[in-house]
Amino acid sequence: MTSSSTGQAADLDSTISALQGGLTSIPPEAAVSNIESWQQQLQGTELATALEQLKSALTSGSADGQSIGQLLAQLGAQTSSSASDASGDAASKLQQLGQLLTQAGSSLS
Repeated sequence: MTSSSTGQAADLDSTISALQGGLTSIPPEAAVSNIESWQQQLQGTELATALEQLKSALTSGSADGQSIGQLLAQLGAQTSSSASDASGDAASKLQQLGQLLTQAGSSLS
């Protein structure tokens, strides 16, 4: 396993754990830091663009729950879709992450 895939596995675990604790348990600074970490790893992908939109919404201070919920649901769908391109443990973790993002988005929409 490369150091990059090791880092992604750790990021998957920490992101899943944070979402399982509920959106309100994630401090805004931690959410933005997590988003930035994923943006670096996913540069040039559709997911990175969606993450930039979410980060902008969170840092602008003017986004409402519904718009953030829509962005989370979009990310959830894209993440679940990308699980089909992954293998093994990463695929199941991506599927779980996609479901958690979709659920979080639905709770805000």
